[in-house]
Amino acid sequence: MKHTRTTAALMSALVTLALTLSPPAHAAAIGSAYPGMTIIQGKSKCTLAYIDTIQRIGYSAGHCNTSTIVTDEDRNLIGIVTDSQDNRAGNTHTRADDVVIDYETISINPNVNITDMLGPTLNHPIVTQQGLTPRPGMHVCHLGATTACSCGDIDMIYDGWFTMKTDTMTSEHGDSGGPVYTYTDAAGDSPVIVGILRGLHGNNVAAVSWPDTLRYAAHPK
Repeated sequence: MKHTRTTAALMSALVTLALTLSPPAHAAAIGSAYPGMTIIQGKSKCTLAYIDTIQRIGYSAGHCNTSTIVTDEDRNLIGIVTDSQDNRAGNTHTRADDVVIDYETISINPNVNITDMLGPTLNHPIVTQQGLTPRPGMHVCHLGATTACSCGDIDMIYDGWFTMKTDTMTSEHGDSGGPVYTYTDAAGDSPVIVGILRGLHGNNVAAVSWPDTLRYAAHPK
């Protein structure tokens, strides 16, 4: 009987200790992340392009990576950069025959609420569509944290990147990394991502191709 009481007391103590040491099942969320939001990295202010909500991976422009720590405007930790490429870093000019790779992937903090809804209205998710590639004349929009939404047509396609006509498209500091998207019959009201905004190429707004970005991200150097 004494042995039974001792064993029971020991088991009770172990359970109590385990409960004491275990983290809470649902830690409080700190901040939120969505496509089109402002992100801060060191001295860079950029825009988040896309979130893979299953893997909790965010995408933005690689030239935004002046710090691997990514926060929102309130300095809440959004996540950490896990891969970044910017093969045109340090080059002041990009020629038509240049290959452009400019993206980063961000592992999003488990305590951050995430959504694939395009902000700031969060009315429709931004989605991917297999086989869809940027092409000349495609009507697209881009969403930047600084200039908000502007739309126009794709002008030229290059290796890994493309430019958009200047008549209605705008880009300012802070827009880099934002989503460039179009609409298709298959996706209905949901915007379909086709690129990540890079900034200005001369007088034209430029972006890296989303299909190429996924290809490079699948085989990071």
